[in-house]
Amino acid sequence: MKASESPIGVIVAMEVELNTILHAMEAPCHVRISGMDFYRGSVNGKPVVTARCGVGKICAAICAQTMIREYAPQCILGAGIAGSLQGLPIGGVAVADDLAQHDFDLVAFGYPPGYIPALKSAFCVTDERMRNTLTALAEEMGVAHERGTIISGDSFISSEAKKQQLIRDFPAAAACEMEGAAIAQVCCMNGLPFAVIRAISDNGDEDSKEDYPAHEAMAADVSARMVLAFINRYEGE
Repeated sequence: MKASESPIGVIVAMEVELNTILHAMEAPCHVRISGMDFYRGSVNGKPVVTARCGVGKICAAICAQTMIREYAPQCILGAGIAGSLQGLPIGGVAVADDLAQHDFDLVAFGYPPGYIPALKSAFCVTDERMRNTLTALAEEMGVAHERGTIISGDSFISSEAKKQQLIRDFPAAAACEMEGAAIAQVCCMNGLPFAVIRAISDNGDEDSKEDYPAHEAMAADVSARMVLAFINRYEGE
């Protein structure tokens, strides 16, 4: 199958993001696998497969591997919302240069934080063409944005002390969330181009428990609009 015939894969974290993408899709075909809903269709004539993975790294990994095995996408874009770590404002977008799992810890054996033996690295590097396209789109859309590391872990960060510890462990970290690095690892291990974006809903501090619900819908809308703009713009190999 030619890359142009293979779908662009999109994995989102929020129901509102999925609904926005589905609304733009022509004749989406629905299949439920491993408790997750996958939709294949097209957006402006481009083949697309999308799914909402659910919360956490295991759900995200299952979703990414299932999408790869069942639909053979040409690439996968992970999207959702996140907490800002180093000044990116609420409503802005973090575009991942790379991703790491902040709660993967083999430090006791002399490895750096996040180091994964299967990858021989703590970091999964995103596809250059995809991240450059996303950066250009953010600029064109007038969205505040930052390139850097997005870190993932199975906990919601709502403590300034924890936030500062994460920054010490990952100095290039722009945002923290709960799924992106798992999608990244699955794509790396399958040799598939990928990228991850996250719209900012909170600042990862003690105010996050109030900021997150207050800005969740707005941030999800920013993320979904970026996804649709990417689908319209991106041309595979």
